[in-house]
Amino acid sequence: MLTVYAEAFERDANPEDFSLVSILAHERGHQLLARHPRIASRIAGQVSAAGEEILASLLGAMLCETLADRDALVAKATAELLDRGVTVDVATQRLQELWDLLEALL
Repeated sequence: MLTVYAEAFERDANPEDFSLVSILAHERGHQLLARHPRIASRIAGQVSAAGEEILASLLGAMLCETLADRDALVAKATAELLDRGVTVDVATQRLQELWDLLEALL
């Protein structure tokens, strides 16, 4: 069972930016970060709030069946990195490294 609080839907300024599927997948990503044995043990106390958002977006993207939802969540993760001053090339490289690591842990 997945519980999603209303705040998950209120965070983004434009409700049209993400489909319901991608919002739910992102929230499921947060659950996996907290509960998946191999992932939770590796990130406990090691990840900032922004880092958790990035990881939740990537995990959510991995769960999405449609390319549009997957792309939206990868774009969200990319925007988080770009907002922190990372270049596009570095963001792309880091996200691929994180994707590979998460894929190996799942």
